[in-house]
Amino acid sequence: MDGAFRPAAVFGDRMVLGRGRPIRIFGDAPEGCSIRAELNGRHAQAVASGGRFLVTLPPMPAGGPHRLTVTDGQTTVAFGDVYVGEVFLAGGQSNMEMRLREAGDGVRLARQTDQPLVRFFNAPRNAWLDSDALQAERQSRWQAATPDVCLEMSAVAYHFATRLQQALGVAVGILDCCWGGTSAACWIPEPELRKTEEGTQMLAQRDKRSAGLTPAQMDEAIAAHEEGLRLWNEHIDAARKAEPGVAMQALVERFGPCPWNPPPFGRSPFRPAGLAHTMLSRLSPYPLTGFLYYQGEEDTRHPDLYEALLTSLIHSWRRLFRGEDLPFLFAQLPMFHNSFEPDTGNWAQLRQAQARVRSASRNCEMAVLIDCGELDNIHPTDKQPVGERLCRLALRHMYGREAEADSPRALWAYPEGGALVVELTVAVRCSGEPALFEVAGADGLFRSAAAVPDGTRIRLVSADVAYPMAARYAWVNYGVVNVFGENGLPLAPFLVEM
Repeated sequence: MDGAFRPAAVFGDRMVLGRGRPIRIFGDAPEGCSIRAELNGRHAQAVASGGRFLVTLPPMPAGGPHRLTVTDGQTTVAFGDVYVGEVFLAGGQSNMEMRLREAGDGVRLARQTDQPLVRFFNAPRNAWLDSDALQAERQSRWQAATPDVCLEMSAVAYHFATRLQQALGVAVGILDCCWGGTSAACWIPEPELRKTEEGTQMLAQRDKRSAGLTPAQMDEAIAAHEEGLRLWNEHIDAARKAEPGVAMQALVERFGPCPWNPPPFGRSPFRPAGLAHTMLSRLSPYPLTGFLYYQGEEDTRHPDLYEALLTSLIHSWRRLFRGEDLPFLFAQLPMFHNSFEPDTGNWAQLRQAQARVRSASRNCEMAVLIDCGELDNIHPTDKQPVGERLCRLALRHMYGREAEADSPRALWAYPEGGALVVELTVAVRCSGEPALFEVAGADGLFRSAAAVPDGTRIRLVSADVAYPMAARYAWVNYGVVNVFGENGLPLAPFLVEM
């Protein structure tokens, strides 16, 4: 931002550039300055405008190591050990952010990992673009997935990337761009948010909570929230260390509920559109292969808004990275419930919103995790199923490498006698009595139903519903499922009506 010639911080030694797509090199440069880039004998140049430059090299096949040079005629910046391969941006909140060192079995896996062609770049967590943020950017680095180093990689991205690299035999790069506790609205540019009623509602909530506050008062409110949350977590951690196995309900009774109502204004990372500006846009328009996304926990507060928010996010990310066809692979929320709170079904509602987005969006696939999750723990430590299922989807839908990567899904329902029959995409099997199925009649009230799977059909009957007109499955925040496809993947939660 000082006007000097400087490639964006995301460019560095050991980076991976997306294959088969235009390779965009960008950064800061004085107005009118001519910038030239060269990679493996291919070169291009462009003139800087508005303090920025963008040089586009032609697409390249997978390979390396290469050397990339960028020059303004006076200063030349060179990057070595550069590969062309597959590059995914991994976005979301804490369950994508969780590092391998924090995940179950992560330390053991790291000791066994030596995959120099799996590389990652952790975008600095910058809530506000000031001099400290810019310095953090300049210190950020691409790293290879070697022992110890890969402990700092997103656990979900680690399992995705290592499996994908083994399957394809090319370099795989991950741009990690996450922040725990964030709404989807935090990652959508404000002009895009204003295009939808739901996005406008999020911005209105921001304005309402910040009304009448000076910038200094906003900073004080943010600091007070951070300190309160820090102290609460400190008390919880100390109590759990002193009393292993203590119930969360007892801790809440002792220390109060988690003080989670972050200020969505000022310099807060939880403000709508904030991180889209301070983190995501700083990586744009890097040459990507696709997106990985795991988020939604924060938005279970208002699941009715989520379909529009996630749809807007997908469209805006594709525009930012100049690829309207870029694949978007995301994780559906697993099971979760605080055992001391009522199960309102808000997580089930958000899962259904995610399923609708998957069905309505092109080149968009969803990993079903309804058999995963932990009671009383919103951060399940087993991230292997998440990364591997996302990878299976990529191998199937992007590379044609895996025949059975999709969970069984409901298609439609029709009456048959006093039952309601749900047609599925593939046949399913059960371990024990099928659970969590419900039907509703004209009154719209759902009641438990007996389920009889028969190939690609499930026949649902309830003594309390004479003429069922709708069916739903796994419509709970937390429960245990036992219906799976022949490929071992769980039947996706559903809500179908005649």
